[in-house]
Amino acid sequence: MKQIILVLHSLAVGGAERHITTFANYFVGRDFSVILVFLDDPVVKFEIDPKVEIVCIKQNPKLCDDDQNIVRLFKAKKTVKTGLYKKIKLKVLSLFNRKKYNFVEKELFFINNYVLPLKWFLREYPDAIVVSFMTIPNISTMMAVKNLKNRALFCDFNDMSSEYPEDSPINRLREKYYKRADAAIFQTQSERDYYTFLPQVLKYIVPNPLNSCGLPKRFEGERRKEIVNFCRLSKAKNLPLLIDAFTLLNKDYPEYTLSIYGEGSLKESLLEQIASLNLEERVFIRDFDLNIHSKIVDCAMFVSSSDREGISNSMLEAMAVGLPCVCTDCLGGGPRMMIEDGENGLLVPMKDANALCLAMKKIIENPALAEKLSQNAVKIRERLEPEKICGQMLSAILGE
Repeated sequence: MKQIILVLHSLAVGGAERHITTFANYFVGRDFSVILVFLDDPVVKFEIDPKVEIVCIKQNPKLCDDDQNIVRLFKAKKTVKTGLYKKIKLKVLSLFNRKKYNFVEKELFFINNYVLPLKWFLREYPDAIVVSFMTIPNISTMMAVKNLKNRALFCDFNDMSSEYPEDSPINRLREKYYKRADAAIFQTQSERDYYTFLPQVLKYIVPNPLNSCGLPKRFEGERRKEIVNFCRLSKAKNLPLLIDAFTLLNKDYPEYTLSIYGEGSLKESLLEQIASLNLEERVFIRDFDLNIHSKIVDCAMFVSSSDREGISNSMLEAMAVGLPCVCTDCLGGGPRMMIEDGENGLLVPMKDANALCLAMKKIIENPALAEKLSQNAVKIRERLEPEKICGQMLSAILGE
């Protein structure tokens, strides 16, 4: 039986984690042996097939009772502490070459915390194909596979050109170690084209699978005058721009409201922005709801103001339930890959509140356009059907 090892942080809530779960469940359903390897604490928030083995290689993880029932803890045979020579080298670098110090320090952190335990684990599975997801697991895996026999791939599902500052040691680590990959998998052409420094690495494009089971049918009828977004409240989503655009819209259409569903570090600052604009009765930050799709299916539109995205799950799900969608043509290229402007959604320039407002007005003022966008948007269900996308992912992993 062929083995596939998937390396990630954990299975906490997140779009990437949801897709990894979908892939893992699909692979075991095709008679592959699948192991999920967690670099961090053994958190599992998704339904995983019991045939999928879960292993945590963190050496001192935080455990709860539920985790211990489903996760095997792996103890590395040995680890390496920073020796005297390295300590002296770091001290000298910190005094005379801060940039190199940052790189060496970060590299040592990876080695001691992730790479050595992962390498010891992978040595037990020399015939397995190893696939990593997200930047930190990707770097760790590509460092760990040196001198191992495993076929190794990494998956980047974000706009890497803007994820870290240009001088970040993370960028240097990617350039140094990603060259060890046999192949790489991306969601969009834009993500793939960023990696000009990997000319020898085979590159695949595989979009997100969209599981439409449980999603409500497209709403037909008069829509509520509510504009929605649901996402993580983070800087990349540029939600202040969405609020600014809605402020402009509200002058002409005061009967409309804006609801943003989600949690994140920027919640308080968004509430402060709303209060400063005296929009507490028109703009709402709401807790994320597992029944979000049923709550928003009859809303006027979905609006995404992101500065960077791979393929936004909230955008795909909004399209799948038939919401007219307005999205910024952001870094990462996800919206432009899925939306044909004027056919199944509207694309607008990044960081332009006026353009975002005008697009929202266009949908409000043209019911025929709104209905057209809605009818065409739901076709995304067939385009991203999980069986099809998971098959593409498996073919890429196997190198077919």
